[in-house]
Amino acid sequence: MTERVTHLTYEALKSMKEYRNDTIKYCVQILEIEQKNDMNTKNGTLYSCICSDGFAKMNMLILNLSPSILSNTSKMKPIIRILELKIKQTYYLVINYEVLYLDKIQVGQPLPYDDYKKMNFTNPNGNNEIQFPKAPHMFQINENKKQSIQLQQQQKYENDSFDQMQTKSGIKLSINQKQQQFKPIENQIYQSPSDQNILKISELYPGMRGFKIKGRVIQKSDITPFKNNKGHLFTIEIIDSDKQTIQGIFFNTICDKFYDQIEIGKVYYFENGQVKTNRYSTKNQNQSDYQLHFELFSKISLTQDDKDIDVFSFQIKTIEDIDNLSLDDRCDVLGVVIDIKPIIQIMTKSNENKSKKIITLYDQTQRGIDITLWGSQAEKWQFQKDEIVAFRGLKVTDYQTVRSLTVTNSTIYEKDLSHLEKINGFREFYEFYCQNKDFLESKPKESKKKFALSYIEQIKKDFEGIRDNKLVKFYEIKAFITNIFTKQLYYEACENCKRKIIYIQQTKQYNCQNCNLNYDKPCYKYMFNAKIVDTTGNLIVILPDGLGQQVLQVPCEEFQKKSQIEKDDYIKRANFQQQRFLIVAKIETYNDENRPKFYITSIIQDDVISDNEELYNQITQMLKQNN
Repeated sequence: MTERVTHLTYEALKSMKEYRNDTIKYCVQILEIEQKNDMNTKNGTLYSCICSDGFAKMNMLILNLSPSILSNTSKMKPIIRILELKIKQTYYLVINYEVLYLDKIQVGQPLPYDDYKKMNFTNPNGNNEIQFPKAPHMFQINENKKQSIQLQQQQKYENDSFDQMQTKSGIKLSINQKQQQFKPIENQIYQSPSDQNILKISELYPGMRGFKIKGRVIQKSDITPFKNNKGHLFTIEIIDSDKQTIQGIFFNTICDKFYDQIEIGKVYYFENGQVKTNRYSTKNQNQSDYQLHFELFSKISLTQDDKDIDVFSFQIKTIEDIDNLSLDDRCDVLGVVIDIKPIIQIMTKSNENKSKKIITLYDQTQRGIDITLWGSQAEKWQFQKDEIVAFRGLKVTDYQTVRSLTVTNSTIYEKDLSHLEKINGFREFYEFYCQNKDFLESKPKESKKKFALSYIEQIKKDFEGIRDNKLVKFYEIKAFITNIFTKQLYYEACENCKRKIIYIQQTKQYNCQNCNLNYDKPCYKYMFNAKIVDTTGNLIVILPDGLGQQVLQVPCEEFQKKSQIEKDDYIKRANFQQQRFLIVAKIETYNDENRPKFYITSIIQDDVISDNEELYNQITQMLKQNN
């Protein structure tokens, strides 16, 4: 396995420009692609790109950019390793390269190369360290507390076996878990066994129609309608005695015929259908390369349980391992639920109202990660704190370098301890949890700072004259709020989707056109403009509801009831307080005109230790450059 690249090449652009060195395999980041300036040559297409080493940026020509790079630069900034470089008097041409990462945020706050050179090749806001998303929750074992209790109960712990721990560990079993542990095996009527001419899943190939396999159903989806509402389907996943899996799909009348006949956990004979290529298998570690499309002549018969066919084909990864996965990869995790957020309703980009619930899972690497549940999964899947759960088929997601997981249509979970024991990695986790569950403590949250400290002057400079509505950038700055504009501080909102609602005079009610709901009274949400300043300039920013409450230190529902004098007092107290803001800058269209908008997305608590470390590193770097 190749070593992971963690930094852009230090002073890569200086080496190219000043020393004309074209032999080094530089690692640089592509910040922008000027597609209007692409040129067709006999060797392919040349793209004019702005490339960075984290401290400086300049224009370079790159031959034949891959489609994956071209489709990602609006949100993420790909990082490449230059394999072949030609340096001419007026241009720098990348002939061959390899893509290292597609899903990275901008590294550092690079200056235009000429400005970097004028500053004697220094940039206090520069940085060449590549940010990698990580699971956000960190825990530690309180060793003093653990040793103290262990000394008092040493004799008791020595006599305890693993089986005794299972009842004394204090794990809160759900009602469902307790019932399943003592549930008697029910008598069932089975079809007579017929293992003749049985094929393994690995022996299937695309185009095959006449086949017979034996397998256990380990997953079954709900019936899902097509987007055009002209059909419906459901899917299952089958595992055989070789632990190979394959997906089965049932459309329309076939869906209606078999949906109620198939149960998760049962073993069946599956005969006839069509084997097709599974075009979604590349990102999923569990899915095979093929799918079974069942048809009218297909036959599915229940048979006796087969111990040779595994019940659970989990391939567990620790939360620490998830840091090394790529965006959109699929994975299985095992851990204990330590937090459950209340279910909420959100409006998606497609104007669909969806339920959302977040749970936090912890494992033996002393790390915790958030798992997002959507729709019916958020509503139907019930978990309790301190409950051990295994998830299969979660998707890796990132937001501002914070790693998390989300369920998909193919995700399943298991929380029956008698089944969890059969999963590889369970015993190791269970022993750790039983020994340490009473001594777990959340570490103080690390500084949320994920971007090098920038300045208002730099933000304005980056967006000066820019009209590309795909451009989105994040900045972290220290600034004062000097003026909160009081023309509109809040709005009347829908309780469901939080969008603006209107008052209907005829009905004397408030109507949400988005949800088509009526209310006797609205709820109130902050949304106001403010001016922030630092040593380099000022900027008009927009603060949404949560941050408005954080700045004014009063909920909007209470604020709107205050007198004007009281409101003015809250606003005066909020002014001239220095804060550390994370700002997202983007181009938005209003009345057919593109203009930059700046939103505060979070207010970051200062971390004095990390700030001093950062300042020390910057001073050290400047001293090295001057020597």
